[in-house]
Formats: sequence, C-alpha cells, structure tokens
Amino acid sequence: MNLPESHPDDRQIAYNGPVPDDTTADARSRVKPDWPTCSHDEGRCIGRRVAEYEYCLAHLPPDELDGLLQSVEPGADLDLRGTDLTGAVFDRLLVRMIEEPDSPDPSTLIGIADLRYCDIPAVKRFRRAQFADDARFDGATFTGEARFDGATFTGEARFDGATFTGEAVFVNVTFTGDAVFDGVKFANEAIFEQVEFVGRGIFADAHFVDVAAFIGVAFTGNPWFESARFDGDAFFDSAHFADGASFDNATFAGDTEFGGAEFEGNVHFDKVAFTGSIQFAGTTFAHVVTFVGATFALVDVFGPVVAEVISLNRASFAKRVAVKVEASLLSAEDVRFDDGVELRIRHARVWLRRAFFGAASSVSGIAVPFAVTFGQQTQEVGAEPERIEAWTIAARQESVPKKQHDQNRDEAWVPQVLSLQEADVSQVTLTDVDLRWCRFAGAHQLDKLRLEGRSPFHRPPGRWLTGWAWPPVWRWSGRRVLAEEHPWRASRRKSAGWSPTVPLPNYLAEQIPDGGQVPAVGPERLAVLYRSLRKALEDAKNEPGAGDFYYGEMDARRHASSTGTGERLVLVVYWLLSGYGQRAGRAFAALALLVGVLFTGLTYYGLPDTSTPAAPLTGTVRTPTGQPQQVTIETTAPAKLPPPDRRWTAERMDKAARIALGSVVFRDTDQKLTTAGSWILMAGRAFGPLLLALAALAIRARVKR
Repeated sequence: MNLPESHPDDRQIAYNGPVPDDTTADARSRVKPDWPTCSHDEGRCIGRRVAEYEYCLAHLPPDELDGLLQSVEPGADLDLRGTDLTGAVFDRLLVRMIEEPDSPDPSTLIGIADLRYCDIPAVKRFRRAQFADDARFDGATFTGEARFDGATFTGEARFDGATFTGEAVFVNVTFTGDAVFDGVKFANEAIFEQVEFVGRGIFADAHFVDVAAFIGVAFTGNPWFESARFDGDAFFDSAHFADGASFDNATFAGDTEFGGAEFEGNVHFDKVAFTGSIQFAGTTFAHVVTFVGATFALVDVFGPVVAEVISLNRASFAKRVAVKVEASLLSAEDVRFDDGVELRIRHARVWLRRAFFGAASSVSGIAVPFAVTFGQQTQEVGAEPERIEAWTIAARQESVPKKQHDQNRDEAWVPQVLSLQEADVSQVTLTDVDLRWCRFAGAHQLDKLRLEGRSPFHRPPGRWLTGWAWPPVWRWSGRRVLAEEHPWRASRRKSAGWSPTVPLPNYLAEQIPDGGQVPAVGPERLAVLYRSLRKALEDAKNEPGAGDFYYGEMDARRHASSTGTGERLVLVVYWLLSGYGQRAGRAFAALALLVGVLFTGLTYYGLPDTSTPAAPLTGTVRTPTGQPQQVTIETTAPAKLPPPDRRWTAERMDKAARIALGSVVFRDTDQKLTTAGSWILMAGRAFGPLLLALAALAIRARVKR
C-alpha cells in the first residue's frame, strides 16, 4: 500500500510548486500548498491528507493510524508534504518499511519520498535507507540530528531550502542521481564523508554555519558550490572531483583545506572570499584552476598548487604571502599583493601584467620540488615527468619557430616571465627566471628592478646572414636583447633571424582582449627601456650586464629618427670603432688597422732617402788677427724619397714599424721624416691613444664589479 497516493506531476525533476520566503523554522506557515491539505485545526494544517482520510499522518486518529500502518510495506511511496513529523508517528512509519528487520544490518526501503516542507525529527531510520526513486526534502526542517549513514539515493535527491538545525551526517552515502542542496542551511556541523555523488552535487547558495567536512567524497559530476557560505572551517581532504568543480562567489570565513584532493576537470574559485587560511598540500589539478577576482584576507601561504593553468587574475592578497606554484602557466594579471609576495615557481610561464606589489616582493625559480608535511612525514609534491614533458612540448609549439631564433630554456624547472607590462616593479626582485620573451614596455620604475641569479635574456641571431641591405653580409654582435626589439628588427631590412611577433600561450591569447601582443615599440622607446634596465644593473653592481643594455640603448638611439645628423655620425663612428665602448676587439682591430696604415704610409711616404751622404763645404776665413783659417761645413740635403723600387727595404720597414708603434703611445723619435711623414706621425699620435682608451674602456666594462 502506498502512503499516500503519489501524483505523476510530483515526480518531475524541476519543482514548480510552492516556495517559502525563506528557510527559517516557520517557513511552513508561509507555504501556499497545491495539494489537498489536512482538516485539522479548521484547515490551518498544511500537511497532505493521507489517501482517503481527511487528515495528515500527524493528525490521524489513533485507530485509523494503526490501521494505516498495518498496510505499509517496504518500498512504499511516501507523500507527506507539509506534515509535522516531530512526534513518534514517523518513526513508527519507518519501522514498517524496514526490509528484513531480523538481519544484522536491516535497511529501510522507500519508494518515492516527498517530504517537502516537513518538520522532521532526529530519527535513525534513514541510516542504510534505500530510496528507490526520487527523494524530495525541499524546504524541510530537520529539528534534530539528521543521519543518513549508508543511505542510497537511486533517483534524484533534492534538499532545496532545507534547514538542518542539528548535525547533518552523510557517511558512506551514494547519490546515483543529482543531489541538490540549493539554499540549504546547515546550522550545525555538516559531515559528508566517503560520499559518492554519481550525478551532480549542487550546493549553490548553501549556508554552512559550522564545520563543513567533505572528506574522501567522490564527485563524478561537476559539483556546484556557487555563492555558498562557509562560516566555519571547511575540509575537502582527499576529495575526488572527476569533472571539475565551481566555487564561484563562495565565502570561506574559516580555515579551508583541500589536502590530497584531486580535480580532473577545470576548477573555478572566481570571486571567492577566503577570510581564513587555505591549504592545498598535495592537491592536484589536472587542468585549469582559476581564482579570478578572489580575495585572500589572512592567507600567508598559497600552495603548493600543481596544475596545468593557474589563474590569479584580479585576485587580491591583503597579507604578505608565499605563493608556491608548479604549472605550465601562471596568469596573474591585475593581481594585488598589498603586503608583498614571494612567488616561488617551477616550470611555469608567468604573466604579471598590471600586477600590484605593495611591498618588497620576489619572483624566483625553484630548482627542487616542493615538499609538504603530512603528520610526521615529509613528501615531495609535483607533476609527473610525463606531464612536465607535455608542458614543455606545448610551450615549444606556442613559441616562435626555431628558424626565427627560438632559444630553449636551459633547464625545465626555470620559469619564464612573459610580462611585467604596466606593473610597478620598484620593489620586485627576479631570481633564476627566464626573461627571453618578457614584455617590459609600460612597466613603471623599471630602473629599480633587481635581477639576480640566472636570468637570461634573448641573444641576437648568432650566425652570418645575407639580405638586401648594406652590407649584404652581416653578423650581429652578441648581447642581451629585449623581447620588444624583435618586432622592430623584423620590420627592417636586416630582418633575418628576428621574430615579427612575441609568442603568447594559447590560453592567454583567448582570455586577454588584446591578445597580449606587444604594441609597436620604436627605437626611441626601446632606448628608454634599455636605459632603465641598464641603470637597474648598474645599481646592483652588475657592470657587465649593464654593458649589454648600454649597447642596446646606443644602438636604438643610432636608429631613432629623433637623433640629429651630427649625433648620429658620432654614434656610427663610436659603434664602428668600439661597439659603443663595449667591444674591446673592435678597438684593438681598429688600432691594428691604424698601425698598419701608419706603417704603410711611413714606409712609402714618410722616410727620406739616406743612401746619399751629405756633401761638405770647405772654405777659408780670416781670424780677427787677420790670419787665414780653413773651415768645413756639413750641409743637410732636402728630405727626398728614394726611388719607388728602393722604398720597401728591410731597414726602412723596420724604422717605419718602430715609429708607427711608438706614435700610438706618444713615444717621440728623432728620426728625420718627410713632410708627409710628419703628418702621418701626428695622425698616429692623435688616433692611437684614443683607440687604446676605447679598448681599455671596453675591457673595464666587462671586468668591473
């Protein structure tokens, strides 16, 4: 016998019946029932009439109740909408529905259960209960402890707007269909332990006043915790989410733990407020986890978090925090670290456009895996080698082709910083991070950025190149190159080997409105970027590194349209002779060329012919006393060059070499020279010391500390 009769319309998944204004204890008084109600108290009772009777189960006369209960069998349907079940009658009813009551573990077998807007007492008969069809508890109030240990819900289970005033215990429960807890209020502890949600677990707008524990829970569907409120501590330890999860707009007022949890799909914590601490020790995210717009009030340690993509876009950390991340990509655009941050990263490409660093902060690559402590044991946390290899392959595919001078990272653990655009980096230190494709254009106070450890930049194409330019064959000087220089160089005649675009991960290209592309940066702005980074390295006493940025600054000035003709000419000569005072080899080569020119000029034009001896003049003069005296005078013939066939002799070349080498160091000589030789000697004295000084300057720039 069914108790009472069920209606086909009542079994629909979406309930369109009466909904109370709220989920407080007197919500039943505001329900406008759409079912036949009890005649008790002049019809004020909203309990559903039992079959052919005029009253609900709670108000049936004793003799009629006894007769009704005798007809109840296991598996019967229950339609008790709006009924006050706080008396003993409900327990008596459930006893009649026990299957095999003499067995060691008897179970209650229920067909369709419709207990909407009921007041349900603390009963134990829901333990090991089997709901063979849909179970409806919408708007119900559980006035005592509600225990569903070992229960099985075969159909859909709905608790929309229900209130649990005592503990709500769901241990070893199986929800085969959707389990809907929309707007439920758990006034006491809510324990979901070893629960299996085969369908969706929906806790949108749920309110957990006390502890909420989802220990070892398995979500096969995609659970929703959107706009849920956790006033107490929340535990999701060892939970398994097979198809992602959504916690958007939820509030966690206490401590939150996801220790050992596994998320196989995408997970969203967007606009979530974390007032207490949050623990992700041993948590694994298989794909994307987002904290877009989330706020962290007291969190001082975030992670270690292992995921393919981690998004902290527009998130806010009020307290100084250590963020530990191992991922393929960390996107933190518009993130706020009000009291500073220690970003400890492995493998990830990092996007920090418009990030706010309110105090001294660091972004560091971590060589060793992260470790977490479970009890007395310390365990390493990180991605599997196969997963890391997949990240590496994806990063290569999303980078520029090798023919466009793609330089791979030295080691896989070294993170790549992709953008510091529009961020104030005056209090930021970068350590052991890859800056080959980092976008600096628009960064504020870039001259105060600190670079430490191994932080490589790109290098120019390192091979001989040809093209329709002058000269048609060229080779770039080795130095550190900013990512912004690539598109500019690629737009010029000597474009071979330069990338016309700066690579961007596909995820960022889809999420960022402008695609994250670097705006056109001309040589004027490029010179400013190099100047700022040069000053940053000079302040850090890294003169060799600063020299590379000085070279880039001067080269950009040389090509800038705003540079005057005279200044450009000086820069061209400065570049040719010494690489802007940074290339000692060029200065020494120029000095060797100068000595060669001096040697050639002196040998051919500067040394007079000494093979013809001077002709003496002999004559007689009288002394003051009138006595004659013979006098011989040595005359010097005009300096004449020997015939061309006698100018390249060993003696002349030896003299020319000594004079040329001596002239560049201001060593004087008493060697007689022709007029042309004198001018050649003065040229050597003028340009030789200058080239030596440029060479010394370049050497000093490379060895100074």
